[in-house]
Amino acid sequence: MTTASAEQLENHRQQILEAAQRCFVRNGLHGTSMEDVAAESKLPAETVSRLFETRDDLVEGIAVNILRMISNFFEEVSREDPVRPLDEIVERFANTVIAFSGVDGPGRLMPIYWASALYNTQMAERAWPPIEQGRSGWVEIAERERVAGRLPADADPKAVGAMLACLMPGILVQHLLLEDIDAATFRRGILGLLGAKA
Repeated sequence: MTTASAEQLENHRQQILEAAQRCFVRNGLHGTSMEDVAAESKLPAETVSRLFETRDDLVEGIAVNILRMISNFFEEVSREDPVRPLDEIVERFANTVIAFSGVDGPGRLMPIYWASALYNTQMAERAWPPIEQGRSGWVEIAERERVAGRLPADADPKAVGAMLACLMPGILVQHLLLEDIDAATFRRGILGLLGAKA
């Protein structure tokens, strides 16, 4: 396969996944057919079915995109030197989550995935990696914060990371349902918990 055709294939994949996101947000997972996605994507149905055989394949593709976004965030943070303070990282993370949960964004589907994961094993397998990636990322950040002296020397990075992993569902639910929250609020909240000033 040539570079040009591989690039076109990936462009088509993303075009289809974006169409699926719009359909899922509008009609729900079970209210969306492969035909709906093909029509929304404006690509031939044969192209859609060649790249994604089932609706579950579309869900998998969207989950992979979400995982990539979260991975990219934590990889960028881990490369930074000097270590940035926790409140700044939390604000940046909140901005990232809010950005990918905009209109028709993949973040809007995460609460649906989580609800489905409670009774659907396949959905649980797709919903778990972004949560695990986020938790691992926060554990690493907590360890760096402890070494930098901004967390107590006896702080448990795994426990701190597990607590910070709650940010993603908390940000999503409040942003999507209450619509009265922004990234700066979460930064102020962390500063308040740490007893620090903005």
